[in-house]
Formats: sequence, C-alpha cells, structure tokens
Amino acid sequence: MLNDGITFHRDHFIIQTGLGNIKYARSFFVKPSGYPRTVRIGWLENLFSGDDIDVSVHIDPLDRNAAIKKLQDKIDELAVVMYSAQKRADQAKYDDALQKSEDTKIIQREIKNNTNGLFYVSIQATVYANSLEELNAKCVEIENMVGGESIEILNAYGRQRDGFLSCLPLGKNYLAKTDRNLDQRSLTAIFPHASSKLNHQGGFPIGRSGRDYVYYNNFDPSLNNYSVGIFGASGSGKSVLVKQFIGRGFSDGIAKNVIIDVEPEYVELTKALGGVVIPIYPTNSETASRINPLDIYTEKEIINKGTPDEYTVEKVNINEKVKEAIEFFKIMKQSVNGPDSILGAVELGVLNDILVDAYKSRGITEDPDSIYEQVQSIDPSGHIKYEKHYIAMPTISEIYEKIKEYWNNGYDELKELAMIIELFTAGRAFGMFDGQTRIISEGNNVGLDEAPVVTFDISRLSQNGIERPLAMHVITTWVWGRFITSNPKVKKRVLIDEAWQQIPYKAMMSWLKVLSLRGRKWNTSLTLVSQRYEMFDRDDTARDVVSQFDTICFLRQADQDVEPILRTFRLSRDVGEMIRTFSTGEVLMKANKQIVYFQSEPTPEEWVYLNTNQNVQMGRVRSDRIGGVAQ
Repeated sequence: MLNDGITFHRDHFIIQTGLGNIKYARSFFVKPSGYPRTVRIGWLENLFSGDDIDVSVHIDPLDRNAAIKKLQDKIDELAVVMYSAQKRADQAKYDDALQKSEDTKIIQREIKNNTNGLFYVSIQATVYANSLEELNAKCVEIENMVGGESIEILNAYGRQRDGFLSCLPLGKNYLAKTDRNLDQRSLTAIFPHASSKLNHQGGFPIGRSGRDYVYYNNFDPSLNNYSVGIFGASGSGKSVLVKQFIGRGFSDGIAKNVIIDVEPEYVELTKALGGVVIPIYPTNSETASRINPLDIYTEKEIINKGTPDEYTVEKVNINEKVKEAIEFFKIMKQSVNGPDSILGAVELGVLNDILVDAYKSRGITEDPDSIYEQVQSIDPSGHIKYEKHYIAMPTISEIYEKIKEYWNNGYDELKELAMIIELFTAGRAFGMFDGQTRIISEGNNVGLDEAPVVTFDISRLSQNGIERPLAMHVITTWVWGRFITSNPKVKKRVLIDEAWQQIPYKAMMSWLKVLSLRGRKWNTSLTLVSQRYEMFDRDDTARDVVSQFDTICFLRQADQDVEPILRTFRLSRDVGEMIRTFSTGEVLMKANKQIVYFQSEPTPEEWVYLNTNQNVQMGRVRSDRIGGVAQ
C-alpha cells in the first residue's frame, strides 16, 4: 500500500516502491459468466498460491426475501428460454435450461427453509513482476492455470486503478459489474479448507502447502495414538514420503526406526543414515541371519511418568510372551488349514504348559537377570573377565519334540498340530526361524542398540504363500520385545511396508491392532505403508486396525479405493475427487480432527537417497522434477 507513486496505463500499471525499485503490475477479475459449472473445495487454490499475486474475494449477502425474488425471476427467465427452445425443436438448449431451472428451484427452496443463502461475489487479483515481459508471461501462465478449472479471467482494461484498489485491504469493490450470485455451498468451496499448518507443538517439515511448510509432530499430545497409515497407488510418491518421515523424524527426537522392507526399498537410505540392514532369507546357512520367535526380553515400565516420583520397573513378562507364542503357533495352523482355523482346547492347554515349562526350566523368572548368564573368558593379556550373555532360548524344534511326546502318550488331538509344526523346523519348508537368534548385518559397523535405523530385508522371501507375511509377524513380535518394551522413554517408529500381505491371517492383523493400541504407552509409532486401501476395507479386522490410526496420509488413489476411504473416514465427495486426481507427491493428511493438504518436497540433498525411480540416477538430481518427485 505504501509507494512513491503509480502510473496507470490501460492494461497495466507501474508502481515505484523505492528509489530505483520499480514493479510492473496488472489487475484482472474472474468473468461473471466464467465460473465453472460445478466447483470443488479449493478450486481457487492455484490463484491463491500464485507467485507475487494479491487476490481479493468481495462478498455481499442478499436479503432472504430479495434472494427468493431474484431466483424466481431467474426461474421465469429460464421458463421463457425453454418455451422458445421447444418451439424451435432445439432439444440441447431446452435440456440445458431445464437443468438450470431445476437447480435454481432447489436453491430457492433451501433459502425458503433457511438452509442456504445467496451472495453476490466478485473475485479480483493483481499480479506483480519486475518487467513488462515477465508480467505478460506470468499472466499467460495464470490464464492457462485457472483454465484447467474452467475459469475465465478478464483484464481490467481501462480500469487498472479500480482493480488495484479492489485488491487492497480496504473492504470495497471498485470494479463495477464484476460480481455474480453464488449460493452458500459454492461460496464455501472458494476458501482453502485444508489448513496450511497443523496445530502441532514442534514437529518436522513434511511438505509445503502453498508457500508455507507443514510441520508434523508424530508424538503430539493432540493425537490419541501415534500410529500412521500411508496409502497411495504405485508411482504416487508414497515411498518418497515415507522416507522423509524416517529421515526428518530424527530432528523431532525419533531415535530408533525399525523397518520391514519387502522390495528392498529402504536399504540405501538405511546405510546413509548410519543404520544396519539385516537380510532374512530361507536358508540354513550359518552365514544367514535368523530371528527366533520365542526369544524373551526385559520389559521396562515407567511409573508416575512426568512427576518427581517417576521411576522404572523392570521385569520379564513370561505370561505375555506365552500368549504371544501361542498366537505364532495359531498362525502356523492358519497358514496350512486356512485363515479360519483355530487352536482346539487341548492344543491350547498343552502349548501353554509346554511354553511355560520351556522358560521356567531355564530358570527364567520375572527377574531381569534371569535371562542372562555370566560367561568367563580370557583376554589376550591373560586376564580373566566375566561377561553377561543372553541365554539360549526355546526353539520351534524343542516345542515340536515336546508336542510329539504328548501325542505319543495318547494325546491324539495333537497329531495334526505336530505335523504342521514339523514343517516349520530346521531343514523343512518354513524352517528359517528355527534356532537361536543370529544377526548378520550389512551396512555400518554399529550394534543394534546404537543403530538409528534397523532394516529387515525380506525381499528374497517368496511373494506367494506364507513366507513373507510370517516373516513380518515374527519380526514385529521380536522387535516388540527387543526394542519397544525394553526402552519406553525413547521415541521409536516401526514401519511395515506392503502390510496388506498380512491381511489373510487374522492373528497377524490382531497383533498389529494390539501394537497400535499399546504403542502410545511405549512411545512407539506403528507405521503401515500399502498401495491398496480397499484390501483393508474388505476385512473386518484389517479395517479396525486402520480406522483407529490417528494419522492417515492419502496420496493418489485408484478409483476402487476412493469409495471405501470416504466411507471409513467420513470425507466428502470433493475430497474423493482430489485424491483420485492427485499428481505425484500430493498428499492429504488427516491428523486426528485436522486435515491438511501438502506437496511432498524433498531437498536435492535428500533426493539422492529418497529416489525410487530406477530411471533416475542415484547421486544426481534431474532438472525436470516437479515438487521434488521425478516425472
């Protein structure tokens, strides 16, 4: 508003803002007959987010009685048009007028019932540039941009002064004959309903909304739980967004990330962030890693959290581990007999007794020291030293042998279970988890506790059958004891890629539901990443898992996924159209009751490690990127 002087020409004006500082500008407005036939939420966002542009929307409400009369005049006018078109046998003109007449009658009826209103609306803008050539180029770009929304704009030719004043915060429209009537719903759609910023304390930048960064705090107090669901079609920018969650989360205090990778998608990022990669594949080789699903670890619980009397209780929770192990054997049975299979009463009772005895026979109690033993060793200098080593834990083979003993002693009900468990023993089809845990990692030379990222690469497991989903379940249960319950103070993330592969197994989905519900207590965010939301919607248990997540991110969705999303999360049809037509990297995030739209935008330095397009060379950023995502 403050300037040294303005010279107005017929189609532009020149404004001097300081000694030697000159700007060229042009005012324009949305043509009254140039509004789109139907509008969606945010249909003016391209104009609002333009570069160096001021936009004003002038709104004058009509008196209710005047609005009803004006609409009646429009109905009468359309009736004349329909009569004329009918006489000329112009069916297209008649149908168009009939549709407009019906729409007008609906609005008139709503205004009579006080559920709608009528407003005169005028939309003007002034765009600025450093030269006349740049100004002309910007105006052509704006016209093409809004043309995509079926919006027509007109230069305020000969009225540049009036246009400039209309865009200043004076609350007055100086451009006559630029307004048109809109009902309450159409008017509401003009305004940006997606907040440019989440109302979170702290957080890390996750994208841009217009000119503003969106800061997201995964552990904000406003969130009921810390779980995150990320859904997007192939090529929508899903993996790039997930990697930003991982890489930028360290700035918000997320000290540990555990990833179950099925592609492998996260190997390069893990190594770049100083983490380790643990390959899991079906072999009995001593050079391969193995996870023992029957491992048990110390559980730590903070009492009187956040008070001066805060203290930590440590114990070994045998009962919880036995329940967890029984679920694992149930999954074995379901993998052979189908997802509806359950363990019978005898099978449950015997498994419970065998598992409890397996732990207690090793001297394991609630005492945290009971899962370790003192091992004597001699160092190169000849000194004797004692080290605390994790004791040998029960294995699948050990449980199988005990089950077989019961079977041979007359428990015929255990015959089928014994035959199934045998398939999961070493040397058999699914025996890769039978034996003591052995970690052989790739990447940086750091231990599991020190590594900021631990990635389990299961890409070499078969995509068909039980191998991959079983590995996902074994790893998540192992991770729960190894990293989550053993360290409740540190912020942690457990990320499961392509989680839809676990859907056929109800016990696995039930476990994810437990992990999500209990994650807040243990300062943990369960993050599920998947292409198809519709697959979760088809299964009751899977739908329950996702619907309780407080944070959901939707990138571009396939047509068949849109309807289930709108139904589950009670979103509008306009939102459905947005996520169906998103460009690569566009994201709609629902964080509790807040909804925000943003563009995922990696920096050039990040792009080296975030890229998932094999046609883009790692270590070099292509120049033809839009919003940080390769075309």
